[in-house]
Amino acid sequence: MIVTIGDSVCWGQGLLDVHKFDRIYAAGTELNRVAHSGAILGSETDNSTQKEYPEVPVSYPSVWQQVAAVADWTDVDLVILNGGINDVSLTRILSPWVSSQQIEQLTQQFCMGEMSRLLPVAAGKLVKAGARIAVLGYYPILSPLTKFDDMKQAQMLMESHGVATSSAALGTQTDTAGLVPAIVDNSMAFWKASNSSLQAAVTQTNTTLGREVCLFVATPLTEVNSLWAPEAQLWQLNAALDAEDEAEVKTLRDRACDALYGDVVHLFTWIKCDRASVGHPNVTGAARIAQALAATL
Repeated sequence: MIVTIGDSVCWGQGLLDVHKFDRIYAAGTELNRVAHSGAILGSETDNSTQKEYPEVPVSYPSVWQQVAAVADWTDVDLVILNGGINDVSLTRILSPWVSSQQIEQLTQQFCMGEMSRLLPVAAGKLVKAGARIAVLGYYPILSPLTKFDDMKQAQMLMESHGVATSSAALGTQTDTAGLVPAIVDNSMAFWKASNSSLQAAVTQTNTTLGREVCLFVATPLTEVNSLWAPEAQLWQLNAALDAEDEAEVKTLRDRACDALYGDVVHLFTWIKCDRASVGHPNVTGAARIAQALAATL
């Protein structure tokens, strides 16, 4: 059995089940996917009972809670696990007023510090001889190769995650193009720091346990595959500033978003929910991640 634990990347945001990387990799093997959009790593003491349709980005159940929620580990051969980006937060990563140094520090705190606390606990639940935990890395959401078709796409991307690009109080409109280099730097900083931090957490866990239980799996998605890059393999915003996953699960996600946030009070939360697939591996990107898993494992 394969168990998938983590955030929206492990959930396969915006994808039909048949296109999710863990389903492709499982190839007929029993799969238990408890990952969901928005999940934070959290802590061992998390006790929130909040649970929504997995396409809707909410913090809980945290990754710690997901590990605890797996009732039977007897037949688990492989755990695919990730986490950390929602603790760092996309609001910070996509904010030009947060420095790349701050992003690096927060990434190390969560992807190394907190992940290295979680992994030994997860590993301790494995029963079968040879069972392993594959810790999946992230990818650059934006990169120096990102070339927006329209600056409104950059503005919508930031505003969808709570980053203001204008001020009604001051009557100002920010030069969005001037903000892009900073959020590209933050995206690249998170990608590089998360890869090195997750690898360090894996190494530390294996050293502590005295055996090779965990391994780090880097995604094959690089700068050329980021949003609006030459070979983009992430869901983007279309010309109408809407998410691209219409042929996959957008309709189902929209219904859940409308039910939870379909009023004026929750307008910006609804926008974030409605466009939650943006920045996640599309059908091609997910297939490549499945290939990377197969090559590593």
